[in-house]
Amino acid sequence: MRDSHGEALLNGEEREPVVEALAPEGPPGGFRSVAVVGLGLMGGSLVQRLHSFSRPPRIIGVDVDSVTGLRVRGDGLVDVFGLPGDGLAGEADLVVLACPVKAALRFLGEEGRTLRPETVVTDVTGLNNPILRKASQVGILDRTVTGHPLCGSESSGFAAARRDLYEGARVWLSADPTVPESIRAAVAAFWTDVGGGVEWIDAAEHDETVAWISHLPQILASALAGALDSAGYRPRDLGPGGRDMTRLAGSSPTMWADLLEYSVPATGLGLTSISRALAMIADLLARREMDHIKEFLELTHAWAHEEDSLAERAEAESRTADTAPEGPVPVGGGDERP
Repeated sequence: MRDSHGEALLNGEEREPVVEALAPEGPPGGFRSVAVVGLGLMGGSLVQRLHSFSRPPRIIGVDVDSVTGLRVRGDGLVDVFGLPGDGLAGEADLVVLACPVKAALRFLGEEGRTLRPETVVTDVTGLNNPILRKASQVGILDRTVTGHPLCGSESSGFAAARRDLYEGARVWLSADPTVPESIRAAVAAFWTDVGGGVEWIDAAEHDETVAWISHLPQILASALAGALDSAGYRPRDLGPGGRDMTRLAGSSPTMWADLLEYSVPATGLGLTSISRALAMIADLLARREMDHIKEFLELTHAWAHEEDSLAERAEAESRTADTAPEGPVPVGGGDERP
């Protein structure tokens, strides 16, 4: 399995600031026109990035919110704006579905068959198999490459968009075997050009992975926020740890309701595992078996610092290699002199 999120990007994990990469001389991935369906955080950030290219593609913005669309058009970030159903997306070489998964499926169902034969489709919805199944139903599976940029924020809407959102982000891509290598390469180049680092992953593996590393943390953060609310505590009462643990509860309810509707069984398995762990801790606390609680905390502490330990070990091995004497090391009696 690929290294997961280092960040769970749909969950908006924060990254260290990165220096924005130089834009390519030509349009990203060679696509001369790009339609971005959905102008919220992800889509808004994408059109800002595309607009910054020295030779930007023709950018088509599509959104259900005409107010946002007119603002984006007025700022010059898109060349043309339209509502879903206007058919504008079908004019593009590449369509990027940057909307919640249910809206993406609806768009494919209503407009997928009307896309030009050469139009390629990718997305940022965060679930692969639902998109691929719908693409197969409307006859565009062989030109659809699902994408999941591991970046984002608990904030939503165009107001939260920023041009460097995709810089340094891992971008998982999946495609059916029927997709030609030329299309795979072009979509991979597109995401690389806007700042991401592409990794290919099987669609089913991807959806199971994000159930554990993205959906599960979101549900837990919301559950904790709900428990705190029921107990009468407000966000202002929390310290840094509590704020960190509940930050994801501020994510878009619409987006997460859609994602969880199509979530895979691994989500339920993860919740069952956590429920058992919490029940075990509650039982140990009731019996004051602190030694066993400490053992559990030591195991999770070691997991949390696993990468730090591996980095320290690698650094120590590197230092040892750098300081090792060259040539044979004398051994034997104590009469040797330097």
